[in-house]
This record gives sequence, C-alpha cells and structure tokens, in this order.
Amino acid sequence: MKVQHICKTAIILTGFFLACSSLYAQTGNTGIGTYTPGSKLTVNGSFAATYKNVSASGTVGANDFYDAYNGSSNGTLTLPAAISGAGNFSGRMYHFKNTGTAILTVAANGAELIDNQSGAGVASVDVPAGYYAFFINKGTTTGTTWELVLLSSSNSVPAAASTYPFSAVPTSTRQTCTASPSLSIKNEITYPQGTVINTGNVLNTANGRFTAPTSGFYMFYGCTQFDNSSVAGSPSFGSVTLYLIKNFGGSATALVQNFQSNPVTFEGLNTSCVTFLNAGETVSMAATAAVSSGSSFQVVVSSLYGYKIAN
Repeated sequence: MKVQHICKTAIILTGFFLACSSLYAQTGNTGIGTYTPGSKLTVNGSFAATYKNVSASGTVGANDFYDAYNGSSNGTLTLPAAISGAGNFSGRMYHFKNTGTAILTVAANGAELIDNQSGAGVASVDVPAGYYAFFINKGTTTGTTWELVLLSSSNSVPAAASTYPFSAVPTSTRQTCTASPSLSIKNEITYPQGTVINTGNVLNTANGRFTAPTSGFYMFYGCTQFDNSSVAGSPSFGSVTLYLIKNFGGSATALVQNFQSNPVTFEGLNTSCVTFLNAGETVSMAATAAVSSGSSFQVVVSSLYGYKIAN
C-alpha cells in the first residue's frame, strides 16, 4: 500500500510539473473558452477590466484601466513614468471619461510628451466634460512616450457653455480710428456696448481681444462698416482693410484680411478664419484705411464671434 501511495504521488507531481512547464513554455496561441485560438490570446466570451471613479487630481496607477473623472473642479491625472528595460509597459492602454462638470487634464509624467498627431508632442491633453480619451504607451522612455488614439465627445452637440468658449459681440456705436496712407496703422475694433454671449468672459470688450482659455482650434468671423458720412468733410476712402489679428500689440500676425480700394465714403467688409491658438493667445478684429483728407475714419455696426471647434 505504501508503494502504491508513493506511485500515485509521483504521478500527480509529474503531471503538475508538466502542466507548469507547458504553461510557461507556451509558444503558440492561447485560448480561453476555445480549443482553437486564432490569435496569441483568444477569449471566447466577455472581457472585464478595472473601472474606477476619480474625483481629484492624482497619478494613474498600474492597475488602472478605465478612469471616470467626476470632479466638479478642474483636475489632472498624470500618466505613469516610462520604464527602461525590465518592466517596460509598451502597449499599455488607458481609457478616460470626463463624467464631471469641469476640465480633466491628462498629463505625461515629467518631461515626457504625448503624441497628439499635431506634429510635436504635448505635455498634456484636456478632456472637456462629456468627452472620452484613449491613450496607449509607445514603449519609448524619452520624448513622446504616450500616443493619443482618440478624443471624442459623447454628445452629438456639446454644450457651448461647458465645452466651447464662445463670444458674440455686436456694436452700433461709431468708433473713430486713425487713418494712414501707408496702411501701416491697425486699429483694434472695440465693443463699448458689451456682448450678447461671452462664455467665461473670453472676450475683453475694452480692447476687442478674444483670449483662448485653452489650447486648440478656434473659428472667428468679423464684420464692420467703414463709414465717413459723420466725419468732418466726409473724406472719401482711398482704400479700406479689415483684419483678424493674432496677438495684437505683441508678436502680431495678420491671420486674414479683406482689402477694398476706392470705396468712396462707405464700405462693408467681413472676414473669417480657423486658427490654432495656445492658451492665452488672442485674436481681435482690426481696421485700417487711407482717406482723401484729414487723419481719421470711422467704423460702425461691427460684429465679432469666435468659438473653439477642436482641441
């Protein structure tokens, strides 16, 4: 009986070691719920991973997979730092959904960057309320270590108040501007009568500048009437130009312009563009004109609107 017991034990242990050897020496495909896996890992059934609610800033953990940010104030979730050699987590995926009412920022760790297909890596990506973002690790240890796969909205038409900084500004007050024969002086058009919509006070009505609260792509449209009928002597225009200017007063760039020559004493112009702005950069509407006499001209019935269209 003792010999038989020893033999049974030996058989069991041998089977166990063979099973372990087979497990760690697996070189083919592995199947769960199937005997004929067609891929390295085939799961014939459902798949589950960690779902986590997050309400404050923090670091994304190694055991995180899907993080739902439900905070009521802006927060930042920092991706884990890259690892060189053993432990490198190339291909690791993270999913983020902003289920709260504020902005979620997903940031790379330290000097690492995120490839957002803009041509240069970014330090972070903003995920507005109602948006979802999907990231994958590239396995690199410097530069762009993460890749943004998808950033999309769960809403077909996101609310302007929570997602897109928006401003629409009309004025019927005449504004007197300085004329220039060389058209070298550009006068920013202001809006003393205030605004119709000014989400987040993104537009300063005193100087007419729309300031981008976050980096992304913005659309702008502006129009005005050049009207010298109320200027002393009603001087005629030699030419008029309407601009949309980026960063007026600093490293100014004319984004787009509409030029008309010899419009007599009255001309209406409009202009529009789509441009990328970094957070804090501005866009304003500006006018310049050459006149037959005097040194001033007037614009009236001016209007500007701008809003963010994409990150």
